[in-house]
Amino acid sequence: MTSGSTTRRLVGLLAAVLAVSGLLVAIPTSVGPAPAASAASASDWNAGNIISDAVFYNAQTMDAGQVQTFLNGKVSRCATGSTCLKDYRQNTDNRPADRYCNGYTGRANESAAEIIDRVARSCGVNQQVLLVLLQKEQGLITSTAPSARMYAAAMGQGCPDTAPCDSATAGFFYQVYYAARQYEIYRLNPTSFGYQAGRWNNILYHHEQSRNCGSARVYIENQATAGLYIYTPYVPNAAALSNLYGTGDSCSSYGNRNFWRLFTDWFGPTTSPGPAMIDAKYASSGGAAGWLGQARSDVNCGLRDGGCFRAYANGQIHWSSSSGAFATGGGIRSAWVRSGSENGPVGYPVSDERCGLPAQGCYQDFQSGKIYWSPATDARSVRSPILAGWARHSYERGFLGYPTEEMGCGLQGAGCYQDFQGGKIHWSGVTGAWATRGSILQAWAANGYERGSLGYPTGPEGCGLPGEGCYQEFQRGKVHWSAATGAHITKGAIGAAWARSGSERGALGYPTSAEECGLANAGCSQTFVYGTFFWSARTDARSVRGEILAEYQRLGGPAGKLGYPVQEQGCGLQGDGCYQDFQGGKIHWSAATGAHATWGGIQQAWAASGWERGPLGYPTGPEACGLAQQGCSQTYEKGTVYWTALTGAHAVSGALLTAYVGAGGHAGSWGYPVAPAICAPGGACSQQFQGGTLTP
Repeated sequence: MTSGSTTRRLVGLLAAVLAVSGLLVAIPTSVGPAPAASAASASDWNAGNIISDAVFYNAQTMDAGQVQTFLNGKVSRCATGSTCLKDYRQNTDNRPADRYCNGYTGRANESAAEIIDRVARSCGVNQQVLLVLLQKEQGLITSTAPSARMYAAAMGQGCPDTAPCDSATAGFFYQVYYAARQYEIYRLNPTSFGYQAGRWNNILYHHEQSRNCGSARVYIENQATAGLYIYTPYVPNAAALSNLYGTGDSCSSYGNRNFWRLFTDWFGPTTSPGPAMIDAKYASSGGAAGWLGQARSDVNCGLRDGGCFRAYANGQIHWSSSSGAFATGGGIRSAWVRSGSENGPVGYPVSDERCGLPAQGCYQDFQSGKIYWSPATDARSVRSPILAGWARHSYERGFLGYPTEEMGCGLQGAGCYQDFQGGKIHWSGVTGAWATRGSILQAWAANGYERGSLGYPTGPEGCGLPGEGCYQEFQRGKVHWSAATGAHITKGAIGAAWARSGSERGALGYPTSAEECGLANAGCSQTFVYGTFFWSARTDARSVRGEILAEYQRLGGPAGKLGYPVQEQGCGLQGDGCYQDFQGGKIHWSAATGAHATWGGIQQAWAASGWERGPLGYPTGPEACGLAQQGCSQTYEKGTVYWTALTGAHAVSGALLTAYVGAGGHAGSWGYPVAPAICAPGGACSQQFQGGTLTP
């Protein structure tokens, strides 16, 4: 309180319980010289509406930086040895949340500007109001040499003029916090105090009854004004108003006058255009004869961002300075109310409802999103970050159609999603928002959505592939679909190998199954239209296809003798043949002979003879073991290779083979070959066997 004040008095039925202080008088000389003539004018004073709820309870007018700039502008230099408010700092402590304020988390070395801003946001009171109250009470804003008492009683909260402040509220931080909280107590208990909005009130001109100054009959229009009178229970008389920047007469009091004058000088009008804007919107909507019908309430202000609203028979009109005045009704209004109205995620409406959409739908724009309605889906909001993904797919006119659920968040990686008629949109901070639908969505869902091995989608569905196929990329893989094969995932090493092979346009075509793991040596495989990819940690991923694949599978696949493939199939051999290497051998194929595997000693002998280009040609059958002496043999186009552990592997061909077989072969007296055939220049050949040398 500025100099010259007397003992405070509270007015109200619960004043002793809910409030501690109220300003009486303020000597105007403490607030500085009069500003330019364009500032406050007494003709604008309205005792019943000192400040509107929309302005008083708007806690978004300034941030801490703007408060600091304002303070810096009011004091250029502090007196030597003094700490002005612009330079003031203190440690703050925690304050618990309650129905009046959202609490306060203490910090070290906070500036006055930070305290003012954070208290304003916690208790829902305009930062500008707190600045004006600090000036009205103690002149702290413009003082160049504030005293310790001025900081201790900064807001006059719990601070009688003739005694120390209540220890529970003394000190700058507590003063600001509990004064702001006190105004919330007034607002949320409007009938618990002597001065009440919406009725006539008798308000004294001066606190000293002996002066016989009398009182004014004031119709208080709003709760913010009622709060000012409860806190400072006096109204300025004509003398105080006629000398707006000076003193009046012995019956003058100045507290509420100075509040109004300071606010007007520093920040502009104290009343909101909200009620007038709402009335104008109502009139343009047809008034009582329009779709909104009769009014069902007065204009109520003090909403978020200083907003106002009025209820009608068939809807509501909301206004804020940042959004304008717009009506809501029907299903869209119901959905907006369910979401928290202006305090919810989409904020205030910024357009009228618009209809004529597909399937008889309607929508309305809001500050942070849109609400769409159709007879089939009811009304749902779509907002960031999902909205961008839906817009990319042409909103309700695209394949997604209308939303069927509200956005849900809390997914893996702080992601969000929303269901639509034709699919889903998933978003994460890393990937953005992308839609999935149909069979691709089903395959992704079966994999566990974003928590599965694929993660989130990273792009749109792409179609126009061979066979009218489609695909979609995810963080760790892809899903491909065709009518013939369905939708299947490719990922990891197999997915990379398939991509190198040309994906669906390559030799393997589309995938026909999911990747299967748990094979021999912890391997995996995946089937495609024209083959199968096999992977192990030692061999990487290789495809096997055609007749080579059939022979490989006949021999047990990865669990068989051949193990895993170690390279891709190679072709261009003699007679347009093909082959493929495996861990335990090779498979060769030609159109004339089919596909057959070779390995071990027999393969070495064949290799030594020149493979399929040598005298034996291609193998024509599998290796056969279990022969005499535990031997093995394998037939080729032009001969046979025999093997035992004792003799090694040697080929027998031509006339030698005919004679050998005719004599009982390995089971006859000749036994197994022990050396290659030797042919003379004239063409005669001989070959040494266990039983001797055979010369046909």
